Amino acid sequence: MIFLVAGPILSAEPEHKYDGVYTGKRSLTKGMASASCFAENDDVSVTVTGETLTFTNSALKKYLMLFFPGPDGSFGQTHTEAGGDVVHYHGRIIGDVMDADVETFDCEYHWHLKRVQAK
Repeated sequence: MIFLVAGPILSAEPEHKYDGVYTGKRSLTKGMASASCFAENDDVSVTVTGETLTFTNSALKKYLMLFFPGPDGSFGQTHTEAGGDVVHYHGRIIGDVMDADVETFDCEYHWHLKRVQAK
């Protein structure tokens, strides 16, 4: 006996519903504005493409980090540079808005970003 079942074909490509360009501000929530804790209310641009997040602000250009959002848009990663610097970020995307908290050795920031371009 042979049974054939019709159903949706599962794609080998994961769905990337959070892909796009998000822009907005980051606010310093812990630490003093200084050379190591960059300006408050700094303009931020984040590009999400698949499993990568590329961050740009006044000091960093195209800083690449891994990005693995859950089905509900929540995410959290720890990124370690070759020199030992550690960045921990966690947050959530709801609709076209990304809210995230980002922690470094001596500074903490909150990002509030809106998707301005879908990929």
